[in-house]
Amino acid sequence: MENSGTTVVVGGGCSGALAAIHLGADPRARVVIVDPAPLHELGRGAAYRTADPAHLLNSRAAAMSALADEPGDFVDWCREQGLSLGPADFAPRKVFGDYLHDRLRRVSLTHVRAGAARVRADGAVLLRGGGDLPADRVVLALGHGAPSGPLAITSAVRTHPYYVGNPWSPGALERVPVDRPVLLIGTGLTALDVAITLAGRGRRAPLVAVSRRGLLPQPHIEGPPASAGGFAYHGSDAAGLLRAVRSYAAAQPDWRAAVDAIRPQLDQLWWQLSVDARLRLLRHARAHWEVHRHRMAPSIAATVADLRRSEVLRVRSGNIRAIRRAEQGFAVTIDDATAPFGAIVNCTGPSGAASSPLGRALLEDGLARRDATGIGLDVDGLGRLIDRDGEPVERLFAVGPVRRGAWWETTAVPEIRAQASALGRHLLEGHHVLN
Repeated sequence: MENSGTTVVVGGGCSGALAAIHLGADPRARVVIVDPAPLHELGRGAAYRTADPAHLLNSRAAAMSALADEPGDFVDWCREQGLSLGPADFAPRKVFGDYLHDRLRRVSLTHVRAGAARVRADGAVLLRGGGDLPADRVVLALGHGAPSGPLAITSAVRTHPYYVGNPWSPGALERVPVDRPVLLIGTGLTALDVAITLAGRGRRAPLVAVSRRGLLPQPHIEGPPASAGGFAYHGSDAAGLLRAVRSYAAAQPDWRAAVDAIRPQLDQLWWQLSVDARLRLLRHARAHWEVHRHRMAPSIAATVADLRRSEVLRVRSGNIRAIRRAEQGFAVTIDDATAPFGAIVNCTGPSGAASSPLGRALLEDGLARRDATGIGLDVDGLGRLIDRDGEPVERLFAVGPVRRGAWWETTAVPEIRAQASALGRHLLEGHHVLN
């Protein structure tokens, strides 16, 4: 096959890096990454840019290879760097960011340091500030959107100097006071990372993490759980699927084995559900699944337990009804009680691709539509965007969290790696690979 043309990857974080690594493995390919970050930050994204060694991956090193056909690559790379990390260990996220960046550097590619404002149907990427970039195809690797948060976060709150809208922005936590209570909106992995960082700065006032259900991520066990298999469900209703999952988990020696066995089947299970069933699962089961699926490393779980025992970290359920600016921070009403906080950190997790500036532009131009649940952008089994008329757009593909909604299990490295590998085979070899 002759030169396969130019592929422009929009986004240089984890999803973009994995896409470029697999596409750039073929010397016939010309790969261009469009991202406003400097070259040395490509591959790191928000999650792996952190310099805090206490921020660990929530998956074992054995699962984190960037290469679909070399599952031990990350562990081997760590050993080459003189790092004592084995397959069952949880590496610092910064180390994984260094690894992804190093693997990306070994691929022949061009970096255009700019943001993408729009994409045309002919494949041209319009750049912010002017100019365009012609392409034979475009891969949208936008990653996660910025945290959204509750409706109580008004413009008056967002513009307050002690409101942190995105804790992963460089230096965002530096302005959080140590001597006044701090509200963390959310109780997931992001909130725990923020709590660990802030607690390490000599706090003299509590951190209060609040979410509607007050659920914390569950811990990993020290060793990998025993493997399990044999799960099957062929229905299209939410209640039947939940009964099947509960029954299957109860039959395993450890529920983690059940979750890990079900995970590779989630997209197929998601596709066979009716739209109504998907919406019911999102309303009633999503939070419970997430805390079992996205687990804490054992050492993180121990640290969180210590912080809770010492009441440096307090976790509660509740609805944030109102937030008002006060003389020294904020007055926050949670359910029916109002309390003062010196700062607020939004840890609610990311919004969907449809709410990003480029996602909105694609919707406006008719090159994309929302998926049936409204979470994100609709795609087909090849990852092609579905346009306003319900037809796949031949030149526009998506990898990673952009697929969320049409697909479900699409935010972690193993799944994004598989998507990138399948996309590479499809684009470079003409294989119609469904992932």
